[in-house]
Amino acid sequence: MVQTVIFDVDGTLLDSEKIYMGTWISVGAEYGYEIPQGALLETRAVNEAAAEKIFKKYCGEDFPYWDILMARKAPIEELFASTPPEILRMPGALQTLQTLKNLGYTIAAASSTFYEKTCRHLRHAELYDFFDVIVCGDMVDHGKPAPDIFLKAAELAGTAPNQCIVVGDTPADVLGATAAKIPVILIPDQVPANEQTRALSLSVLPELSKLLDILDTTAKEMSL
Repeated sequence: MVQTVIFDVDGTLLDSEKIYMGTWISVGAEYGYEIPQGALLETRAVNEAAAEKIFKKYCGEDFPYWDILMARKAPIEELFASTPPEILRMPGALQTLQTLKNLGYTIAAASSTFYEKTCRHLRHAELYDFFDVIVCGDMVDHGKPAPDIFLKAAELAGTAPNQCIVVGDTPADVLGATAAKIPVILIPDQVPANEQTRALSLSVLPELSKLLDILDTTAKEMSL
């Protein structure tokens, strides 16, 4: 029986990918680099070490990854702070979390973003108080698509992996959850589902508001 729902944050609960991707483009241009869309999509939900390798693959070995990463911090936070909570949240996020909480599920977040930043953004979006557990990229040895972050969330929630469901928007979420042996529901944001992610997911949904329509049925099937 499903007891814990583990959510990715950016692109799943928060409509924040356009902020992250937009600042890579704008700050990268200030440093003289035109960052291709492929690099931005491939680095979603991965940790900084993996992202650096991907950016250098696309932009060249001299790409000043850490300089641009640091220069993005202020504009990112300005954009988050200036975005109203109802705009920052993905459609259906508030209602979905409220319903899950009312139904008695344990709710966890598993984000590649660092803990302090994740908590700040969830507070601004007025979602923070729904979470029983928050696990972030600076709390595990290996980021997505490794299983560490999802296993840590299940552990802190006091729930066995087979009693959890992961909800995420990226291939890294699907691969990480699969490696953790946790069933996963994919709600694509920037990248459509492909043959692999469809095959590995319990379900692929068009939007977060559809999650509650299938979660009860899925949970019952998992308990059989």
